[in-house]
Formats: sequence, C-alpha cells, structure tokens
Amino acid sequence: MTAREAGQPDLRRSALKVFAAAAALGTLGPVAGIAYQEGVTPPAFSALRAAIGAGILGALVLTRRQPSIRLSSLAPRERTLLALAVVVNGVMNLVLFFAFGAMTVALVMVIFYTYPVLVAAGSVALGRERLTQARVAALAFSGVGLALILGSQVGPEAHATVAGLVLAGIAAVCHAAYLIVVRDGFSRVPSVQATSLVLAGGLVISGSAALIMSGSGVVGPWVQSPVAWAAILCAGTFGAALPKVWVISGVRVIGSTRAAVLMLMEPVVAVVVAAVALGQGMTVPELLGGAAILAAVLIVQRPDPAADRTRLAPTAGTTP
Repeated sequence: MTAREAGQPDLRRSALKVFAAAAALGTLGPVAGIAYQEGVTPPAFSALRAAIGAGILGALVLTRRQPSIRLSSLAPRERTLLALAVVVNGVMNLVLFFAFGAMTVALVMVIFYTYPVLVAAGSVALGRERLTQARVAALAFSGVGLALILGSQVGPEAHATVAGLVLAGIAAVCHAAYLIVVRDGFSRVPSVQATSLVLAGGLVISGSAALIMSGSGVVGPWVQSPVAWAAILCAGTFGAALPKVWVISGVRVIGSTRAAVLMLMEPVVAVVVAAVALGQGMTVPELLGGAAILAAVLIVQRPDPAADRTRLAPTAGTTP
C-alpha cells in the first residue's frame, strides 16, 4: 500500500526514501566496475541485476507478503502507462550502455543528469506542478553542483560524438518520463508489484541486447568468480530491488520534481564511495558541488502546497 493509499502522506519519510534510493544507486558505479574487472559485460550485468531485483520482488508478491492487484482490473489508460514505464526504464538502461561506448562516462553523465529540468518542465506542461521560485532556485543550485562535480572530469579527451550526445539525451528523456509517469499513471498498482514489473521489463530488454551482441559468449569465465557474483547480487538487491521500490513509493507522495532533485544525490554518493573505497581523493570543486546539491535538496523540500496541485487528490486512471 502506498502512502497515498493509506491516507495523509508522510512527506518527510517519502523524501527520505528517495534520498536513500539515490544513495543506494550511487554505489552502482564502483560495484559495476568490480563486476567488469571479472569479465562481466555491461549488458549482462544490467540484465542480471534486473533479474535478481525482479525475482526478489516478484517472490514477495506471489507469496502474498506484499499487496498486489490483478492487472486486468486496471483501466486501459493505466495499463498503457504501466507498460510505458516498463519500456522507458528498460530503454534508459540500454541507451546509457551504448552512450558509454560512444564517449566518456563523465560527459554522458553531464547530459543525463539534466533530467530534473525535463521532469520539472514536463510536470508543469501537464499541469501537475507549478514551477515556483524555490524550485527554480533548487534546479539552479543542482546544476551548479553537477557542473562542479562532473566538470573536472570532462576535458579535451572527452571526445564528444553525435551518437553519444543523442543517446545520453534519450536516456535523460526516458528517465524524466519514468519519474513523471510513475507518480500518478498507475497509482492503484502497489509499489513492490509495479517495481517487479519494471525490473522484469529491464531484464527482457537488457537480456535481449546481451544475447544479440555477445551470443553464447555472454557466459564467460566470470560465472565461476565469487567476486563477480557478489557484485551482481549486491547490485540486484541494494542497487535495484530496494531503491526502485523507494523511488516509486516516494515519487507518488512528494511529486516528480522534488524526487528528481533528491536523486541528484546519486553522483555525490558515487564520488564519496570512490574516495573511500578506491582511495580517490575529493577535490575542492567536488566538495563545493556536493554542498550545492545538498542546498538544492533542502530548498526543494520546503513545503509549498500550491506547487503540487494534485498531490493528495485521487489519481487512479489519470494521465501522467
């Protein structure tokens, strides 16, 4: 049951869920790097991560440890929007993988993390939220913070390509669409059940790409590596199942724009994890960038009833 289904939502708890989800997702970079060193290919890693996450959540639903509804009971519009969420999430993961192969990861991330602006613009265009002065300030602070964190990693060797720029842009649009759709598109589907379907779709999309690109070579010596499987299991649980559920349940209460800004903690956590786990020092720009994003997070969480016009209204069957 979502917070909205239970009655008066707890905004602070929901914001904390999204914050925790961003922190968990921020560990994926180092974890994926460990798996890649063991020989796991990116599409195979993405598919296995989705498979584990979908398996865990699906088992909870099938054993009735989590609530569920019959998908046949959904209105056609709700089923369409649920399918859209599944597709855009799967496509996002896939195109990011191709973008990483077309140009440097840092430059891809600079473009990808523009999605909060797209979320805000889309939410305003659909009449879901108002772009208040506080939210404009939060987006500005977050943009400066990202520039400081990622800017030092983008140099002359970035090798920007048309394909890479387009793919990174598609990934940003897909993620923005996902955050907008999951807010109200199929609110009668409990968060765990919805997330299990989203991850199952990711398995199909990433798994198909892995098989098409590598064929039987997708299974390599890494299958006998305990280190590789530890990284995959960590990614499937703490990097997929839990944070994905927290994102959907949190977005449904605090709204898409607030959640998008909160999720910008992901690159901040990634930098901190790299500094601690890999012994990489943090630069002054990275510290200032992290502080700017934290400021954006605090600003965007300020109560503003007028900014979320439909947050507490019944939303079953509505458009995103």
